Amino acid sequence: MPVSADPIDASGQSAVPAQVSRRDLLRASAPIVAFLSLEALGGLGIANGGSPRATKLADNVIFPDPSLCIGCLTCEVICSLVHKQQGLSDVPRIRIFNDPTVKVNAEIQQAYPGRGSFTQEPCLQCPTAECLHVCPVDAIGVEPRTGARYIKEDTCVTCGRCAHACPFPTTDEARATNQLTFGQQTRISYDPLKDTFTKCDLCYWREGGPACVERCPVNIRIKQGILKSDHLCLSAPSADLPTWSTLRSFQTFDGSPAKGKG
Repeated sequence: MPVSADPIDASGQSAVPAQVSRRDLLRASAPIVAFLSLEALGGLGIANGGSPRATKLADNVIFPDPSLCIGCLTCEVICSLVHKQQGLSDVPRIRIFNDPTVKVNAEIQQAYPGRGSFTQEPCLQCPTAECLHVCPVDAIGVEPRTGARYIKEDTCVTCGRCAHACPFPTTDEARATNQLTFGQQTRISYDPLKDTFTKCDLCYWREGGPACVERCPVNIRIKQGILKSDHLCLSAPSADLPTWSTLRSFQTFDGSPAKGKG
């Protein structure tokens, strides 16, 4: 006799309305499941700065140099485009913010006078991936080939625990160069149109790697020798612990729990 996946009422009928999807049911129960999951893993300490179990490191991480950024938003636009082509959220996984504290590289000042100063803020592919361990429905995965941390958008129930667990805040959205507001406070962003959270996944399906690194016009001009620099505006180095620690040193803001991480 087949067993129904839905609750049955006294009349023998399904107690779940036909229009309610499994994703809706998971969404409703997510807070309870999340609490039980955290308790099973040793309590709420994991969500509040504990040490999750070992996780495979990502092969790469987006490494920005704010001093070379011209605020053109090419990285945001191409990020949106390639993800939309994959049927995914087109909310940009990297965001550019106005930051008057950044000292612009002299080569950039000469080539692009008056462009201002900016910071680029992507997901940093954390070694311990707190977002991964607090998801109550296993909607955050580690891509087997690249180790990229990514969100399974068709599984996400938008409970927001991943965004709250992320130890890297973003700059106030009032300073976002694209002037768009997503309510984003960490490196994980909510897309109200697709009703899902999303983050940098290193474009793991692309042979050329992250599209933002490939298409950044400053990168292209450096590679062509038009601009002189011994490194790129956006690069994708190996996501080893020394690289991550260097990233953390200038991508961490006051009040972030990432300040205390090794």
